[in-house]
Amino acid sequence: MHKLRGLLAVVIVVVLLAVCGCNGPQVSKPRVISCSIEPVALIAQAIAGDSLKVQVLSGSDGAPLSNARELLLQGALTFEAGMPADAWCASVSGGSALLVDLSSVLEDKPANGSWLSFRDAAAMARHMRDTLSATYPELKGTFDAGYTTFVDKCSKADSRLKQLVWKARSRAFLAPDNVWSGAAHDYGLSLIVRPELKDLDLTTEASGTVVMQWGDIQGARVVVTDVKPGKSPAVQRLSNGLVLCALDPLAGTGEGSFVEWLEAEHTLLGVALAD
Repeated sequence: MHKLRGLLAVVIVVVLLAVCGCNGPQVSKPRVISCSIEPVALIAQAIAGDSLKVQVLSGSDGAPLSNARELLLQGALTFEAGMPADAWCASVSGGSALLVDLSSVLEDKPANGSWLSFRDAAAMARHMRDTLSATYPELKGTFDAGYTTFVDKCSKADSRLKQLVWKARSRAFLAPDNVWSGAAHDYGLSLIVRPELKDLDLTTEASGTVVMQWGDIQGARVVVTDVKPGKSPAVQRLSNGLVLCALDPLAGTGEGSFVEWLEAEHTLLGVALAD
């Protein structure tokens, strides 16, 4: 009888271990994720809502924060755009964190600035949703709902912008780099990249003459520049014939959601081209 009771006790213990798990205590993933730059964080916030804490690893200029590595290690994973703007992300992680390259799902990957295209942003959001659902399966419903709403808003904003840009007289603009190449592709615009623009005082008559010559073939006189610190994105028509369009590609000055910020930037470009 005692042997039977002992055997029964062993069986009960085995069953309890099987039910409760015999691999030791389960470690829950922190409900914190990191994003390389502000635009990526805005997309993540749209997908996750209040279910996760979303932290940004860079400042308004796109450079990594001094404690970027510390923040990165606090999160369950880190989303990066996979563009030149956040090429520093891999070195900051030191291979000790899970990095998710959102550009890996883009069919026509732009040279830079993938987040500035509503089409590419929607594709990146889908990859983000799928990754988050695999990491936090208990929150899949939240991520699905956030993604659906995000894509719907992107589509509506994109339609409004196409109507604006298609009415523009000019179909080309100049810029010192290719960060707006994805956006230009979406709206059938030509981007003329001239790195020399960074070193010119665009307000002078001489600079106006030079820039007009660069854009002469395509009739481009709109120059897109990065907004200066402390300033807001704006369009400025100069006496030398140029139209300056100061935009904020890293959402450093933006307010509101991702869609609200990006639509405002594209609207300014459309206004500049329309004149």
